[in-house]
Amino acid sequence: MPFQRCISCKEKISYSEKLASIFFGYRPITCKACGTVHEVDERYRFLFSLYTVMIPVILVYLLTAIFGIGSRLAQVSMVLLFASISVFYAGKRINYHKSKVEPIKKRISKR
Repeated sequence: MPFQRCISCKEKISYSEKLASIFFGYRPITCKACGTVHEVDERYRFLFSLYTVMIPVILVYLLTAIFGIGSRLAQVSMVLLFASISVFYAGKRINYHKSKVEPIKKRISKR
């Protein structure tokens, strides 16, 4: 099941927050309502890299062999196109879990 809501308070997590998390090194997502931290599951990191790298390369290799496309520029362009599409596809299916380590909260000093 894709990650769409906070595990603790059921607050909706936006698709743009998930994409930002993926593009910037799988950084954790913090719920704005309750402060729960969610991290990307390790197996989804592997699947995401498979979707964005291996599948487009293999697909382009097969298509260029079938249609006889010899231009490297066309091949690179096709890989970039398929990789871009697969990022958005995989971004919807990537899953998160509740972090075992909560961030350190700043203490407010009373003086």
